[in-house]
Amino acid sequence: MGDETEQRDTQRVCLKCDAPANPEHHFCGRCGAPLHIRCGSCLALVAPEFMFCTSCGSPLTRELQATSAHREERRTVNVLFVDLKGFTAMAERLDPEDLRRLQVDYFNTAREVIRRYGGVVEKFIGDAVMAVFGVPVETEHDGYRAVLAGLDMQRALDGKPLAGRYPMRARVGIATGEALVDLAAARNGGEALLSGDVVATAARLQTHAPPGGVLVSAATHRATAGSIRYAEEPLHLELAGKSRSVEAWLAQASVRRPPVVDDEGTPLVGRAAELDLLMAAVRRCVSERRAHLVSVVGAHGMGKSRLVRELSRRIHDDGDLLVRWRVGRCLPYGAGGTYDALAEIVKAEADVLDTDDPASTRERLTVALAEVLPGPEVYRLVGLLGPLAGLPGRAVRPGEIEAAWRDALLALARHIPTVLVIEDLHFADQAMLRFLADLVEAGGDVPLLVLCTYRPELLDEQPAWPSALPGMLTVSLARLRNAEMRALLSGLLLQQDMTTDHADRLTMITGGNPMYAVEYVRMLAERGTGSVLGRDGEVDVPESVHGVIANRIDLLDNAERTVLNAAAVLGDRLWSGAIADMLALDAVGVAGVLRRLQRRDLLVAGSVSTVAGEAELTFQHQLVRDVAYRRLPRASRAALHRRAAAWLERVSIDGRNDLATAVARHRIQALDLTQSLGEDTTTDAEAARTALLAAAEAAFAVYAVDAARGYTEGALNAWPADHEPDARRRTELFHHRLQFLADSDSFYRDRVKQVARLADRMREAGDRTGEARAETLLGLTELMRAERDKAREHLDRAITLFRELPDDAAKTEAYAELARLHLLEFRTDLALPAARAARDLANRLGLADAEVHALVTEHATRYVAGDLAALDDLEQVIETCRAQGLPTLRRALHNLATFRQEEGDLSGAADLERESRTVHGGQISLVLDHSEEAELAYFSGDWVALLRAADEYLDHEAEGAGTADWDLQLRGRRAWIGALCGRPDGEDIARSLDVAHRSGFVRLRYNAYAHGALARALDGNVDGATTLLADLASLWREAPTALTLEWLSAAAHATVLTPAAAPAMAEVVRTSLRRTRWVEAAEALIAGNPAAAVTLYDDIGCASDAALSAVWAARTAPTEPHLDRIRTFSARNHAGRLLDLAALR
Repeated sequence: MGDETEQRDTQRVCLKCDAPANPEHHFCGRCGAPLHIRCGSCLALVAPEFMFCTSCGSPLTRELQATSAHREERRTVNVLFVDLKGFTAMAERLDPEDLRRLQVDYFNTAREVIRRYGGVVEKFIGDAVMAVFGVPVETEHDGYRAVLAGLDMQRALDGKPLAGRYPMRARVGIATGEALVDLAAARNGGEALLSGDVVATAARLQTHAPPGGVLVSAATHRATAGSIRYAEEPLHLELAGKSRSVEAWLAQASVRRPPVVDDEGTPLVGRAAELDLLMAAVRRCVSERRAHLVSVVGAHGMGKSRLVRELSRRIHDDGDLLVRWRVGRCLPYGAGGTYDALAEIVKAEADVLDTDDPASTRERLTVALAEVLPGPEVYRLVGLLGPLAGLPGRAVRPGEIEAAWRDALLALARHIPTVLVIEDLHFADQAMLRFLADLVEAGGDVPLLVLCTYRPELLDEQPAWPSALPGMLTVSLARLRNAEMRALLSGLLLQQDMTTDHADRLTMITGGNPMYAVEYVRMLAERGTGSVLGRDGEVDVPESVHGVIANRIDLLDNAERTVLNAAAVLGDRLWSGAIADMLALDAVGVAGVLRRLQRRDLLVAGSVSTVAGEAELTFQHQLVRDVAYRRLPRASRAALHRRAAAWLERVSIDGRNDLATAVARHRIQALDLTQSLGEDTTTDAEAARTALLAAAEAAFAVYAVDAARGYTEGALNAWPADHEPDARRRTELFHHRLQFLADSDSFYRDRVKQVARLADRMREAGDRTGEARAETLLGLTELMRAERDKAREHLDRAITLFRELPDDAAKTEAYAELARLHLLEFRTDLALPAARAARDLANRLGLADAEVHALVTEHATRYVAGDLAALDDLEQVIETCRAQGLPTLRRALHNLATFRQEEGDLSGAADLERESRTVHGGQISLVLDHSEEAELAYFSGDWVALLRAADEYLDHEAEGAGTADWDLQLRGRRAWIGALCGRPDGEDIARSLDVAHRSGFVRLRYNAYAHGALARALDGNVDGATTLLADLASLWREAPTALTLEWLSAAAHATVLTPAAAPAMAEVVRTSLRRTRWVEAAEALIAGNPAAAVTLYDDIGCASDAALSAVWAARTAPTEPHLDRIRTFSARNHAGRLLDLAALR
C-alpha cells in the first residue's frame, strides 16, 4: 500500500464457504465454487463478471492491498524438527541414486504428514526437516497439531522402509514460542519464513529425543497437556547456547477426549438473577432518592459489559422509569488520563466533540448545566468542568475541582435520576477510585447509581475500595453452569445458521466462559463449517482465547488485517481518518474496510464521536487489540505510533488539551520501540519530551498530580544523561514542584537539597528565569515548615532575579509568597506593599487566581493590623472565588475561619472550615499545617480526643518535614493538658521554645511563651512562668497583633498562678488591637474576676477555657455550679489535677 498504489475496498469471497480469495482467482481454493465479489462500500455480494456493485454503484475493480511494511509479523508458532537416526552412516554406504530415492521418500512422507496437520515445511537440509505450525493462519490448537504430526510421522516411518528397503527411525523435537514470520514466504511455502530462538530450541530438543520419540518444550506441553498423553516426569536438559537447563516432555499418544474451548454469546443466558438484582437496585435508588454504588465483578469474558447493556435495555423498555444513562470507560495501557471515564461522561452529556473550538465547548457545557443549576453555579462549574471537556484549565487542588465535578453530577441526578456506568474500573488509578467513593458518599438523598464493572484483580490491589459505602451492592459473575452454556451455544449456533448437534460437546470444553463461547462459534462460522472436529477426527483444542482471536484475525484478508493492525496501534478509540493517515491510504477505502471489520464483530461503533466528521469505533474485545498489536514487528509499531501521534496533534484544536495524553502515549511508545531496536532515538526522544510535557500540563490542569508527575518523569528520562539544556532543568523543577504538591513529607526528606542544587546549576548555566523559579519554590517550602530566615533569603533572591526579567506568573507568585512571609512575621508594613505589588502584576497579566491570592494576603494583613473592615473585603474575595471556581478559595475560607474564631464566632468559623474541606487537598492554595480535630476538641472540652489527635498529628510529624511546627499551640496544649490529666510534659515545651526562637516568627513565639508559662505554672515553676510571661509582654510591645486567640487565654490562665506577671499582662490586654470577647475574658481573669471569665467563655463556646476559669473561681469563691462543672469535666477527661487545683480533694 504505497502512496502510488491504487486504493481498493472490495474483496472476492466464496458464497459457499465464505473463504476470502485473491483478486485474480475465479474459483474458491477451499471448496471449488465460483467466486463472487463482496462490495467494500455496502457489503453486498456481486457476480464476478460485473465491474460495479449492483446495490450501491461502487467500482468493484479496486482491491485494498497490504503494505510491504506488514509483510512480517510476530507470531506464536510451533516449530517441528525431525532428523533421521544413522543417516550419515547410511549415506556413506549408499549409491547416490539410492540415497536420493531414500531422501525423496523420506521428504515426501514428512511433507504429507506435516501438511495433513496444517503445517508448513520451511526447509529440507540433508536428512533434517523443519516445519512450522501457526502460519500463515494461527489457530488455537497449533501445538496440538504439531505434536500429532510428530507422533504420526514416527508411526509412518516405523511402518515402512524408506525407498522400499531402508528401515529408518527418526527423532522429533517441537518447541512453542514467539518468532518473526515472513508471511509471504509462509504462504508460498518458501524458506527462511521465520526467525527466533524457538527454531534453535526445537532443533536442539530433536537431538535429545530418543529414536522414534517426540520431545516437546514446556510451552508446548502446557498448551497440549489436556489432549496429549506425556511421560509422567519431564526431562531437564542442558541445551547448547542455553544459560539454564530446559524442561522437556516426551509425548506418547493422543488422548481421545474432547479438549476445551471458551466463548461469550449474544443471548443473555444464566444472568437473570443478576439482572433482576441490578434492576431492583435502580428502582430502589429512584424510589428512595438515595445514592448507590453497585459493582459487577467478574473475570475477563464473564459478560460484565453485556449484563450492563441488558440493564440499559430493560430500563429503556420500562415505561415507569425515567433515568439518565451515561457511560465512561477507564482505558488500559496508561493511555488515558486519570479522569478519562469522567471526561467521556461530561462530553456525552454536553454533546461536546474533540474538534469543537473552546468557545463552542464552553457554550455546550453552559447549556447542559443551565438545565439543572442556577445561573451563578453554572458559571462556576463550567470553569471547573472545562478541562474534562478539553478546555484549558487552571492549576487547582484535587479536592476543589473534584468537588465541582461532584456538584455537577449530583445536580444531574437531582434533575433526573441518573445511572453512571464506569466500565473497566480495574484500569483506573487511585484518584478515580477516590473520586467515585467520594461521589457516592456525598450523594446522600440524591437518586444517583454508580455502576462499576471490573475484574477481580482490582480487589487484590484495593481490597477495601467499595466497603462501607451507602447503597453498596456487589454482583459477582461466576462461570455459567453446563445447562446455561448449552442454551447459550445453541442460540449462537442457530444465529449463524449452523447445526446445534455439537452444542453438548462445545459445552464440555468452553469452561462456562460466555466470551469464549461467542468467539469459538464465530470462528467456526468464518471457517464455513459447523464441525468442531479436525482433520484427524479429534476435537480442535484452543490453546487459549488468544488462539481463538488470533485465528479470527488470520482469516481476514490482507486489507482487513492491515487496517486492524493500525487500529490496534491507534488505541481504544478509532477513527477512519486516523487509520487512513497512518497507512497513507484513502479514507473512503479504509472506511469500507472498517465496516467489514464491524460486520465480523471485531470492531463496534461508538454511540458518540469525539471528533467532528469522524465515526468513532472501538474494539469489540480488548483482547482483539492485544493480539493484533503484539503481532506487529517493533519497527512497524514505532512507525505507526509516530503517525498516530502526528494525526492526533493535527486534529487537536488550539486551546484543547484532552488529546495530549494520547499523543504522549504514542510518542513514548515510539521512543521505547526505537530504543529496543538499537536505532538512533534523537528525533523520537525530542518528540516524546514535547508530548510528555504537554500531557503533564494537561493533567495538571485537572490537578491529576500523580499523572502529571509520571509524564514529567518520562520527559526527564527522555533526555540524554549528558545533555542538560534549560528546558530539561525547568522540566526537572516542574517535577520537583509536583512532588511537593503530591507528597510534601517525601519532598522535605529527599528533594529540598536537590532543588537547591538545581538552582545552582541554573545559576551556573545563566538561566535566570529558571533560577528565580527554583528560589521561589525553595522559599515556599521553607515557609511551610516555619523557617523564616531561609524562606526570606530564597524569596529575596527570587525577587532580585525577577526584577530583571519580564513579567509572568512566576514573578507574581514570588511577590505573593514574600507578602505572605511578611504577614506571618506580623510585619504589616512590609506585607501590604508586597501583596499589592503581586495583585497589580496579576491584574496586568490577567491571572485571576493569582490576583485573589494576593488579595487574601492583603486583607489578612489589614485584619492583623486591627482593621475589621478587612473581613467584609475577604468575604467578597470568597464570593469571587466561588463564582469563578478559583483554587484560592480554600486559603480564603481558611483565613476567614481563623478571623471568625478570633471574633468569637466559633460556629461560623466551623461552617467555613467545613466548606474548605470540600476543596481540600490542593497544595496549590497552601495553608499552614494544623490539626483541626484537636482544635475542635479543645473548644468542646474533649481532652481525651484532643490528646489522641495531638499524639497522632505531632508524633506523625516527628520524623517528617517539620511542617507541624506551625501548630505550636497544639504542642503547648498537649503539654499542660497532659499534665492536668496525669501525663508528663515530655519535651513539648522545650521543643516549642526551641522552634519559636529558631524560626523567628512572632506568632510562634507568642504560642511558645504563653503555653509554656501555663505548663510551668501548673508544674509549680512560678519563676519560670513569670519569666516567659515577661518575655511575652516584651514581644507584645514590639509586635502587637489582632491575632491573639491561639495564646491569650493560656497566658491569662498562667497569670492567675503567677500574680507578679499580672501588671504586664494587664497592659497587653489593655493595648489589644481588637477588643474581642476573647480579650474581654482574658482581661477578667487577669483582673481577678474568673467568674466573669466563665460566663464570657461560655458565650463564646469554649468549654476548656470555661472549665479552667471555673477552677480559678472555685479557689476564691466556690459555688455549687462551678464545683459541679469541675467535677463533671474532670471525670469526663480523667483530669484529676483539676480537683486538686480547685481544692476539691
